[in-house]
Amino acid sequence: MSEVCRAMKQLDYEWKVVNPYYLRVRRKNPVTGMLTKMSLQLYQVDSRTYLLDFRSIDDDILETKSGTATPLRSGSVGNHRNTTKNDVEGTDVPATSAAALPPKTAEGSLASSLTSSIDSMAGDSMSVPRPGSHTIEFFEMCANLIKLLAR
Repeated sequence: MSEVCRAMKQLDYEWKVVNPYYLRVRRKNPVTGMLTKMSLQLYQVDSRTYLLDFRSIDDDILETKSGTATPLRSGSVGNHRNTTKNDVEGTDVPATSAAALPPKTAEGSLASSLTSSIDSMAGDSMSVPRPGSHTIEFFEMCANLIKLLAR
C-alpha cells in the first residue's frame, strides 16, 4: 500500500486511510472544481501478488433502499426502466406494469408522477447538474494511478 500512497502523492490525490488495506481517495478537477471520489481496496492474492480494487463513489446518487446519503458504487446502480408511450401500445408488456391501465390513464399517471417528482425536487435547493462525467473522471484517476504503479 505504501507504493500506492507514493503514486497518489505524485498525482496530488487526497486520501484517508480507513484501514491498512482500504483507502478513500478524492481528487479535485482543476477545470470544473468538482471532487471525484473512489475507494481502493488492496487484496493479497499470494505471497508476491496483490490485487488493487478500484470503486467509484458518486455522492450525487443516493441509496434507494434506505433513502440515506450513503453513496453507491458505480457498478451497483440498478437497471431501472420507465414505462413510455411505446410500451403502453406494445404487446409484450407485463400485466403488473402501468401499461395494464388504458393508455390515457397510464399517460396521465406517468405525467403526474413526473410532475410530482419535479415539484419535490424544486422544494429542495435548486441543484445544478454536475459539469462533466463522474465516470470518465473516475476512469482517468484509475488510469493515471495504474500508469504510475506500472513503472
